[in-house]
Amino acid sequence: MRYDIRVRGSVREEVVAGLGDVTAVESGMDTVLRCRVPDVAALAGLLRALAQAGLVIRELRKVDPGS
Repeated sequence: MRYDIRVRGSVREEVVAGLGDVTAVESGMDTVLRCRVPDVAALAGLLRALAQAGLVIRELRKVDPGS
């Protein structure tokens, strides 16, 4: 499953590196994290890691709704 997660502000490279299959693209005042996760449990873990890093999640969007 692929998701785009929009967070407020910028994300440090070391945070992105620790998240697994995630790439970061700056978009205005936000950062879009493009990620691939195998299941909902992995997505929940990723969201928890973002919160623990102090990031504010503004949007979560499934990129490929067919899977």
